[in-house]
Amino acid sequence: MKRFTALLVAIAVATSLGACSSAAEPSGTPAYTVTRSWSNGYEESALVYADGRSIMTHGQYIERITLPADQMATLAAAAAREIPVGANSDDPILGVTVGAGEMVRPAGLELDSLPELLNRLLDSHTLNP
Repeated sequence: MKRFTALLVAIAVATSLGACSSAAEPSGTPAYTVTRSWSNGYEESALVYADGRSIMTHGQYIERITLPADQMATLAAAAAREIPVGANSDDPILGVTVGAGEMVRPAGLELDSLPELLNRLLDSHTLNP
């Protein structure tokens, strides 16, 4: 019985370690995409998928996070509104895409707009800093 219990524990540990290290990459079209281009040439971007999985690129650094359902709902509500237009003199210049739609670039940073929320995500890795 001890051997059987030890075997079950070993299987459980191996399974949990495997699950932690081999999370599947998101696939398909991102629900939201944002690009941020600074005047010094620095580029950042975020791809947010419908299940909340997000891939952010800050220069050469890549980060992966998962947004909770309430934050995804906030993004969906903002995406239902018109994306404000920014100016080419903005620093940074934002580009925002919803689904497979056309990119709005430059996008404006009106409070609680989709561009402002995605910009906040790039800064803080959450919509609620």
